[in-house]
Amino acid sequence: MKHLLLVLVLAFSLLGISVAQDSEKVKIANATLERMRQLDLLNQLIPLVMTKEQIRKLLPAIEKARRDVKIQQAEEADLIGRDAARVQKAVEDGINKGDVPDIKLLKDLNALVRFMSMKRDAVAADNTKDVMTAMKATLNAGQLKAAGNSLNPRVYETKVKPEEMKDDDRLELFVREIMLDPLAYDILVKMQAGARG
Repeated sequence: MKHLLLVLVLAFSLLGISVAQDSEKVKIANATLERMRQLDLLNQLIPLVMTKEQIRKLLPAIEKARRDVKIQQAEEADLIGRDAARVQKAVEDGINKGDVPDIKLLKDLNALVRFMSMKRDAVAADNTKDVMTAMKATLNAGQLKAAGNSLNPRVYETKVKPEEMKDDDRLELFVREIMLDPLAYDILVKMQAGARG
């Protein structure tokens, strides 16, 4: 079951790349892939046996993380938009005139991508730290241990040695891959509003 996550990530990637049409089959497939990811998230979240009150205490940190990501995405859209005309012209000149893209443009775009990647990493690190702090303040030792031990670290980083990982490293992985998954928030909201707990 722990390898399901990797399979789902690959499936999402392949489907997103290979499917550009808006057919009914594609909609059904995308919806099913989303539900499969929800199942995987539930497979990680339900064993923590979080109470409704615990989930309520975690949601504000996750909501802040979601806001931070949306701000970051808006900033990226602005940055990318600044070069849209240059990129469009370079594509058209390449197709219509056979012009090789300008090296300065390519360097500028490469620098932009590197900058956005560093910013994303910083936002992700801050969000992970904040949600991890909330989890440590809210969940008991057994729940934290279950979260930290639920994922196979090698699925995410092939060179990692799981036996050398500290508990905080394992919990950080769980926060990054499970708690901060965009679909996890909706699941947690429904879990805390539902009949159980």
